[in-house]
Amino acid sequence: MAKLALLLATFTLLFLIASASIYRTTVEVDEENPRGQSCQEQFQQQQQLRHCQMFLRQQSQGGAWDNQQQHLRECCRQLQQLETRCRCPGLEQAVRRQQQQGPFGEQQEMFETASEIPRMCQMQPLRGCDFRSLYTSF
Repeated sequence: MAKLALLLATFTLLFLIASASIYRTTVEVDEENPRGQSCQEQFQQQQQLRHCQMFLRQQSQGGAWDNQQQHLRECCRQLQQLETRCRCPGLEQAVRRQQQQGPFGEQQEMFETASEIPRMCQMQPLRGCDFRSLYTSF
């Protein structure tokens, strides 16, 4: 009987050690873009970053501070819905659309402001967007 108890205790100990050494595999699901949409589709779905366009226009025209902040908040909300990789291309399109609607300020100034929006929204890419090649001549 003592041998059976010792054998049972040994098997229990081995089972506990084996259970402790089993590792878990974590599967990370990209829920940021569950349907696999392209950046262009995401841009369209977020109303072409309309609030970012409005923010850029008001920044270049010196609009009312309250309105600028409201548009920035909504712009951040729209950007948050885009995949990180799509945020800078989306902001570039927002600047280009704003420029098509009329001369609301210098293109370079608008791109410089747009490059800072991710940082203002405290989201990736925190370094901002590099649009310098779009408005500098060589």
